[in-house]
Formats: sequence, structure tokens, C-alpha cells
Amino acid sequence: MARTVKTRGGHTLTSADLGRLADEFEHGVDIATWKPRSGRPALDPGARAHAPRIAVRVPEELRLRATERAGREGRSISSVVRDLLEAYVRGT
Repeated sequence: MARTVKTRGGHTLTSADLGRLADEFEHGVDIATWKPRSGRPALDPGARAHAPRIAVRVPEELRLRATERAGREGRSISSVVRDLLEAYVRGT
């Protein structure tokens, strides 16, 4: 049974994609020169632990409107939600 493989960016890889990638690594990638990518930058540079996630469910229409506005402002939904949570805990 074939398994669905998704990239970190959310793209679904087909069997053909996986075969092509395997061929590239077998024939054209010099592992000695490969460098792993660093992860996302820390939200709190002084913190030693990872940043926890908070998952919420919202109506699709709200998600679309929020995503569109954040995109127009050059922001991510995560940064919008962090700002809203900061305002909430400050009581503003």
C-alpha cells in the first residue's frame, strides 16, 4: 500500500516524485558536500526549549479572510495570533 508523503511546505509527493528524488541522490548528490538546513529561528533567543504550539479551530471563511489580510500586510498568521495573544494577556 502506497503511503502519502508531504513536504514541510505541504506539497504532496507522488511516487514519480519520490523515484526522481531517489535517482538524484543515487546518481548526482555528493553527500560529503550536503549541509543540513537550520530550523526556524527561535521566538525567544534566550529560551532553551522549543516554542509550544497552540492549535485552534476557526471557520474556513474566517481563516481565508485572516490569511488574505495577513498576506497584504506581509505577515504570517502566526505573528498575527502572537500579537493578539500579547494584547489579550496585557488586557488591552
